[in-house]
Amino acid sequence: MKFISVLIFLFSSISFAQTVSRIQGTEATINLEGHEGLIVGDRVHFLNSQLSTAGEGEVLRLSAGGKKALVKIVSGKVKTGMTLEKISGSVNATSAKESSAQTATGSAVRADGISYASLSENDRTILERGEISQTRYVVGGILATYPLGLGIGHAVQGRYMEKGWIFTVGELASIAVFAAGMGDCVASTWSSNNDNCNGSGGLLFAGAFAYVGFRIWEAVDAWATPPEQNRRYRELKSRLPASEDTITFEPGFMPLAGGGALGLRVTF
Repeated sequence: MKFISVLIFLFSSISFAQTVSRIQGTEATINLEGHEGLIVGDRVHFLNSQLSTAGEGEVLRLSAGGKKALVKIVSGKVKTGMTLEKISGSVNATSAKESSAQTATGSAVRADGISYASLSENDRTILERGEISQTRYVVGGILATYPLGLGIGHAVQGRYMEKGWIFTVGELASIAVFAAGMGDCVASTWSSNNDNCNGSGGLLFAGAFAYVGFRIWEAVDAWATPPEQNRRYRELKSRLPASEDTITFEPGFMPLAGGGALGLRVTF
């Protein structure tokens, strides 16, 4: 009877210590009091009350005190109250070897063992630029919408080299085309020759149409893109070890009274 009581006590302790406390989407939060030395990248089983495997997951993050873990649910149906068990012979040893080899060659390694070099150019840009604050997002969106455009809003958001320069060049070129057509019309008015003005109608229309098109594109991009890029940044950041944080330098255009200036933004 005492032996059975001891087993029941141990089982209840383990269940309490490593239970699923919350599920949000495809991620489960785990209490880790007395855990098995889990590290990021470990593969685990979710066990039901009958100790049968109900699902499988991968450790994404551990809290600073090692009391909680965030586990990505890879397969199965996981419910709160289920217990956790590390899979023996998991990817830890392989990940450790890959991490050591890649660190020796100077490449950045994410938490799941995928090299930084495998990221797309767009993901690298998002990761290096960092999260766009709410203030920069709103101010940049307003400046991209009214009154000037010209990529200034994107510069405030830290996205000038990504796309803002397109609106600077495109809008200035559109204004130049419109001005060329207008100049011909003005010249023909003074010379009493309407042929030049009639022939410049195409330039006037093309310049105005292009300018309006660039302005609409600029405003939509300034309001719609940053939230999605912030979501992607947080996703990438959660999978990148803190030790891989680096100082980055990004050129940008900043609006000033009476004009603007090129500058260098440092993030770390």
